[in-house]
Amino acid sequence: MEHMEPVERPSQISRFLDLLREQLERIRREVSGERSEAANPDEQDSLLAALEASRELLNDLRAQIQHEQAILDHLLDPHLRAHLTRRPDPWLAGGIRREVTVLFADLQGFSDLCDRTPLDDLIPLLNRYLQVAWEAIRREGGVVDRFMGDAVLGWFNAPFDLPDHTYRALQAAWRMQQELARLHATLPPEQRRRYRIGVHVGEAIIGPIGTPDYWTYTVVGSVVNYARRLQEAAPPGQIMISRAVFERLRDRIEARALPVFPVRGGVQVVPVYRFLGFREEQR
Repeated sequence: MEHMEPVERPSQISRFLDLLREQLERIRREVSGERSEAANPDEQDSLLAALEASRELLNDLRAQIQHEQAILDHLLDPHLRAHLTRRPDPWLAGGIRREVTVLFADLQGFSDLCDRTPLDDLIPLLNRYLQVAWEAIRREGGVVDRFMGDAVLGWFNAPFDLPDHTYRALQAAWRMQQELARLHATLPPEQRRRYRIGVHVGEAIIGPIGTPDYWTYTVVGSVVNYARRLQEAAPPGQIMISRAVFERLRDRIEARALPVFPVRGGVQVVPVYRFLGFREEQR
């Protein structure tokens, strides 16, 4: 298994460009130095002009790469970016199977908020809510898979090892709810919404999903579907956790059992839990 490492590092392309720049500068010095004094002046001027044009092209290429990299840096979670850039062909690398804790969150009443909020104000407002989720998940070492309108999918323990990932996922969910109180203090009452959150732990496949021409790197498995169903069942401002999460953390958390929870078409029921908080000695 891979281990967590710093995610900010120069790209291989940038290092290559730096080396190429140094090589061009070395050639320029040699051409304009004592070794080339006996050369034909016209040939020397032509070579120097070609080198200068190459250097300008190199600078343009570097600027373009930096521009594109800045865009990509905001389209991928930093941990995913670090994981994928290590692979010469991430699509062919396939997925990895491992245990993850999944956090699924959704804003209560977002459709109504859309109806009540002018379009020019809607995206900035939504982004403030999503920022709360992003910071909480990232602070606990998780990956923000994607934003789906007002919904957030996050997971913990992939692609890098994250010790105590289930506890940290629950910490992130709890932090999201607490931080909303600060956000609400800056908003008018009609714009205040609460997250409904579901948390589940289980095995999943994490890898590229799509086609060789267009794909996304995501988590797939019943653990994701179940976390979403927990989220859908959670009252606004509440966190619902699965039995698997409760059993793993029962000595460290307070939770209330809700024994009736349909799994598939109401045929099967399993106990789930409403998360109430962390035990004092574990904070």
